[in-house]
Amino acid sequence: ESGRLVPDEIIIGIVKDRLNEEDCVKQGWLLDGFPRTAAQATTLAEAGIVADCFIFLNVPDEILVERVVGRKTDPVTGKIYHMEFSPPEDEEVKARLEQRSDDTEEKVKVRLEQFH
Repeated sequence: ESGRLVPDEIIIGIVKDRLNEEDCVKQGWLLDGFPRTAAQATTLAEAGIVADCFIFLNVPDEILVERVVGRKTDPVTGKIYHMEFSPPEDEEVKARLEQRSDDTEEKVKVRLEQFH
């Protein structure tokens, strides 16, 4: 609700447990949006969890805010729309769309401050 990130010790524990499961060990894994900080990456490396490669998208904060704030979900289908870049074509769908409580400009900026 506050827009803050889950504490490192909790999220790292969850990620480590998941990556040690049989399917990840045998088939590999892909992390999307994690690690978010150098401290998280260091802790994972110290635990022996090291990625083969990374993709870092350097996007200006104002673009990230725009993308997140415009995001809405259809509670019936679960489909995610963006009001500018991928709006629903149907007015009935548009009327029922919901925004996540942490997808406000204020809360996105809190997350970005923690990232930087």
